Amino acid sequence: MQADPSERISEPGLAGGPPMVPILAGLVVLVVLAVWWFSSGEDEEPAPPEPAPVVEPEPAALPDPEPEPAPDIPEPTPAPEPEPAPAPAPPPEPPLTLETSDAALREQLGPALAVGPLAPVLQADNLVERGAAVLDGLSRGVLQYKLLPVIPPEGKFAVRKRGNQALMDPVGFRRYDSYARAIESLDTALLVAAFNRFRPLLEEAYAMLGYEAEDFDNALIRGLDRVIEAPVIERPIEIRKVEAVYKYEDPNLERLPEVHKQLLRMGPENTRRIQAQARALRSALLSQ
Repeated sequence: MQADPSERISEPGLAGGPPMVPILAGLVVLVVLAVWWFSSGEDEEPAPPEPAPVVEPEPAALPDPEPEPAPDIPEPTPAPEPEPAPAPAPPPEPPLTLETSDAALREQLGPALAVGPLAPVLQADNLVERGAAVLDGLSRGVLQYKLLPVIPPEGKFAVRKRGNQALMDPVGFRRYDSYARAIESLDTALLVAAFNRFRPLLEEAYAMLGYEAEDFDNALIRGLDRVIEAPVIERPIEIRKVEAVYKYEDPNLERLPEVHKQLLRMGPENTRRIQAQARALRSALLSQ
């Protein structure tokens, strides 16, 4: 540590000490008085009159020497202002676990899923485990509806008649417009950032399903490929009612994976929107 400059300046010495001329004059007077005192005893015979003492004139007082000028004392340099102490570093964020990941995942994906038909997804618990299971199902062409609750589409499945045929009514495609727009508007960079942050937990949850943790990346790409490979059919699609449900009249369509059948019910335009988002996300993940 450097000393304060004001502490390094010593007091100046006195300029020449007390004046010497008055002290010498005083000593001369004391000597004269002492001589006079010790020689003033009475004799039996009157002593002859002493000659008048010759008083020597006092030496002329010399002028006081001019005091030496006091040395210039530099003004003390002000001490520099202390630099403000740096703000304490925030405590390290505790590592995420499956048990504590819900709040962090809601915070990260909230801006993308806060409103709209996908909003209820973030209100569920065990989000990472649910996500891993949904992606596992998607990689196999299966939709896990119960795992990620969403607002159901309004209205009923629309059917129109053409002679003896039952066809999917394109009016029913509009029921899914808000879902397709919500998926289309998702920020791809935000999704990739969330994947990278929660990837270790997703792998852990995927391993809990009985798979190798390292295979989770492949499962994710397979799921996106399932969406991308779905057929886009512009013509009217014939259906038939079997008990309480409708099935596709074309056996090739009926054999399609469940995710492809769902995309057919959403209509060709909505399918293209969702496929475009799947391609963008797949490209972003593989380009890392």
